[in-house]
This record gives sequence, C-alpha cells and structure tokens, in this order.
Amino acid sequence: MPKAMMMMACASLMIGCASMASTGGFEVSVHEENSAMNTVRIDDRYFAKRFSVEAAHIRREPSGFASAQVRVRNMRDKDIPIQYKFVFFDRDDMEIQPGARSWEQTTVHGGEVVSLSSVAPIKSAVKFVVRVRRTL
Repeated sequence: MPKAMMMMACASLMIGCASMASTGGFEVSVHEENSAMNTVRIDDRYFAKRFSVEAAHIRREPSGFASAQVRVRNMRDKDIPIQYKFVFFDRDDMEIQPGARSWEQTTVHGGEVVSLSSVAPIKSAVKFVVRVRRTL
C-alpha cells in the first residue's frame, strides 16, 4: 500500500476514534485521591462558553459509596436544555458498569446554578466524569 494511502487510512481511523470519545459539549473529571488529576475537557467551545463550572466534588458517604457533584452556571440570560451523564471509575481507571447509565435531561435557566449529582454504583469508585451536552 502506498505510504500516502496508509497515512490517510490511519488519520481516518484516529478521527473516527476521537469523535466516538467526544461528548459534543464538555466534561468534568474529578479524582478522589489526587485533585491534581481533575480536568475540564471541552469538545464544543460554542456550547461550553455558555457555562461556568463553579465547583466539582467527590466525597465518601458513611455507607462507603462515593457521591459526586458538579455545580454549573448558565452564563447566558436564556434557558439552555442539557443532557448529562455520570460515569464512575475504579483505582485502575477502569469504567465501572460501562453503558449502565443513561443520559439525563434538565434545563438550566438563565443565570441559574444547578447541581448535577450522582452516587457511585459500587464502593470501589474513586473517580467520576460528568459529561454535559446539548439536548438532542
């Protein structure tokens, strides 16, 4: 196979993989044991600039389960319908119960701060990611 065709095939594969991982909005990642690993990833700048992440926390409940919360502010004066989904990970950075959670919907009113929260499905969760996207 010519070198140029091989490079195009590899580029197409990488673009396909990148788009599969995209939220189409933004995501907040919070690690219980190492806050230096906390990140915000933006996939859609136009959508993401409409919001401000005010806070993101993970805490251990008395039951031993991790509780996750992200506070998001709508920076506009118009209502914005969103979908969000929490995904939890263990110490080895393996997703816990992949695909088990569905997207939830809410509307963030103009200027409003909303708390998006969830509890991990098992006690071994030490990290969460909340993905936020436009309502489809």
